[in-house]
Amino acid sequence: MKFSNIILYLYNLRSSKGIDLTLERIKDALSAAGNPHEKFKSIHIAGTKGKGSISTMLASILKESGYNVGLYTSPHLTDFRERIQINGRKVLKKEVCEIFNECKEVIEKFNLTFFEAVTLMSYIYFEKNKIEIAVIEVGMGGRYDATNVINPVLSIISNISIDHQEFLGNDEISIAKEKAGIIKNNVPLITCVSQDEILNLYNTICKQKNSELMHLNFFPKGIYKDLKFQEFVYKNKQYTIPLLGEHQIKNAVCVIEATEKLKNLGVEISDKAIKNGLSNVLIEGRLEVFKRNPLIIIDVAHNKASFEALFNTMLEIKRMENFKSIILVLGILKYKNMEEIFNTVSKFSDLIITIILTKPNYELAAEPEYMKKFLNFENVFSTGNVKDAIEMALNANKTKTNGTTNITTAIVIAGSFFTAAEGKKYLKI
Repeated sequence: MKFSNIILYLYNLRSSKGIDLTLERIKDALSAAGNPHEKFKSIHIAGTKGKGSISTMLASILKESGYNVGLYTSPHLTDFRERIQINGRKVLKKEVCEIFNECKEVIEKFNLTFFEAVTLMSYIYFEKNKIEIAVIEVGMGGRYDATNVINPVLSIISNISIDHQEFLGNDEISIAKEKAGIIKNNVPLITCVSQDEILNLYNTICKQKNSELMHLNFFPKGIYKDLKFQEFVYKNKQYTIPLLGEHQIKNAVCVIEATEKLKNLGVEISDKAIKNGLSNVLIEGRLEVFKRNPLIIIDVAHNKASFEALFNTMLEIKRMENFKSIILVLGILKYKNMEEIFNTVSKFSDLIITIILTKPNYELAAEPEYMKKFLNFENVFSTGNVKDAIEMALNANKTKTNGTTNITTAIVIAGSFFTAAEGKKYLKI
């Protein structure tokens, strides 16, 4: 089967089977495949936001340390192959074909979902390539996530906020309990959660499981150097990350502490590897500066917490860049908490001058007219696709004074991975 047909096959698993939370199918499938996930060390990372950045940073540091490192993340932004990487290299199309053809019978025998099938493929791929350690990002939740069959050397829970309520619960403590499913017996846990109730929960669970708990609650401020990177000092050491936003410093501090814990567990990591791994990391779609004039930023913000992080960072950027306000291109998935998201957007009404609602090409994308119901905002427009929305934003972005075109606004494209991906694809043309 060709690569393009395999991707369609896998996507059809998603649409035909939906999500049925259980670990039995993936356990049975992995057993039939020889339990490849037991052949390498692993680190397991959960959280509402930041887990993808933490995973990628940590894999970058381990690569700089000379290890053969697997990275499994989701969702992808523009290329399915982003999900499965070794030493920063995406799995090749021919390798996807080889692995899929090898395990297609197992996928069908155990009626796997999309995410289960891809998880199975990633573990088989890592085993075949004899990786030494894998950084595994939870897809959703933790307790019943398909990745939660590994016995990691270290677990990380970045933070907890409201998202995926239909599967994880309607309040933060319920969601926290689902994420706590990755806590294993005698396996250290690092967390950056800020809520006392959740921290007490994790402390209780860790004591029951005889697992050390490290809680991080101090994070330094970053010093911006242009829009390409920021610097910060942590425990008297200076670091650089090519990522914007205070939240990315929190993620980096979590990674730095994770490396310290890994060193205690016998993983050799030098200070130089940590610094180089952080400074060389590449993560698309996270406050990504796509263009400077006009300033166009693409972000995968898709819930209350990530929109707050996005706009707070835009306020910081506004102090450095020559723009007065933002034109926001926004496309959201229909199952998201619209009221929460748009309440957050409204809090930054002094910053946002215009909102253009749009719809990425995905069956679960919300209709722009439906989203309008949740907005109490003066300048709101809508269009049926991301391309037209960006064109509208670019045209609105130009004002003429005495025959001279002045660019006075920045354009931010956000709302989901699908919106960000389509924005990047169109702007690259």
